[in-house]
Amino acid sequence: MKFFLVLICLVGTVTPEILAQQNKDAASHNQEKRKSTQDLPDFNHTLQLEEKVDTTANVSMGDFDGDGHLDLLLVKGRHWPIVDRVLLGDGMGGIRKAYNLGKVADRSYTGGLADFNGDGFPDIAISNDSPDSKRIYLNDGKGSFTIGSEFGLPEWPTRNLSVADINADGLPDIILANRGDLGKTSNYICLNSGKGQFTANCIPVAPYPATTIAPADINHGGFIDLVVPHRDGGQSYVYLGSSAITFSDTRRIPFGPSDATIRVAAVADINADKLLDIVTVDENKGVSLYFGQKDQTFSAGIRIADSRIVPYALTLVDLNNDKKVDILVGHVEAPSSVFFNDGTGRSFNSISFGDSKGTVYGFAVGDFNEDGKLDIAAARSDAPNVLYFGNRKP
Repeated sequence: MKFFLVLICLVGTVTPEILAQQNKDAASHNQEKRKSTQDLPDFNHTLQLEEKVDTTANVSMGDFDGDGHLDLLLVKGRHWPIVDRVLLGDGMGGIRKAYNLGKVADRSYTGGLADFNGDGFPDIAISNDSPDSKRIYLNDGKGSFTIGSEFGLPEWPTRNLSVADINADGLPDIILANRGDLGKTSNYICLNSGKGQFTANCIPVAPYPATTIAPADINHGGFIDLVVPHRDGGQSYVYLGSSAITFSDTRRIPFGPSDATIRVAAVADINADKLLDIVTVDENKGVSLYFGQKDQTFSAGIRIADSRIVPYALTLVDLNNDKKVDILVGHVEAPSSVFFNDGTGRSFNSISFGDSKGTVYGFAVGDFNEDGKLDIAAARSDAPNVLYFGNRKP
């Protein structure tokens, strides 16, 4: 009898008035969500950057010819030698001229932009896989490039590179992520010795396979630190910088799982607490966020998306101009996604854009058509490269 009475009491508390209020609250929540989503860019207007399909690995944006308009560099090859391409923008969202970066076909992954020789023009560092040399292409200021120097060793299994002033001498240095065999590989820092030349003896860091390395002053110590995600089933670390320009295993901070297969890690203050956070794409674990903490450690991972749709490319950028860092993710044979941040880093409005062709290997973001809204260039393997314009929904 007691059980019967309790059951009647529980059922009796859900009155028609309560149900009506619950439905009203749910409708209001859905309306607010739809309203907030309507204010987001849709990226439905596109420009196909090339007719042919190949193994493009990355894309960069910069003003190569000094006309004040953004241009594109398509970095090609991966494991197969292809010539990289320069596409000059017309300032209205079109391509006015396209040509080869140089004459050498190589196995490229990244085109890092910086003024390597100090002449005021953006030059290009190309990271090449073995057995190709890694090269600096110097810009004459009009978008014409010639090989100026080499860095690192041709036999390194280099994937992507990043650029930062590691030794604080005012010259951009190069950090190379190498995906070699476990126990037999290292990543390297190649210092700029001036005029776009690089020292012969590069500095080893993080003796494990990586495909990207993100430079940032993680601990606010005044030196560039290196976020090195493990690519092939191991622990990832942040290596702390110092005036000695050494990155020792004794001065590193772990983040993420002990069996990571992270392709890309990127750094930004996602939750606006003035501490840098790390976002990763792991093809086996999905998209994860690790909050930086006051004790210079990182939180357990917060899952942004799982790996049922395999993530492969990552960029952190404020795409809707609300001063909150958003998460842009490219996938394997699936549309790309933007996770729009509410500012807490714990709640996101997500949209998808593009088709399901090929694999997105990299992004470049900028206002390519100069309408005040950011656009997204996507470098894809086995599918055409595409520029997505950041139109806003009516």
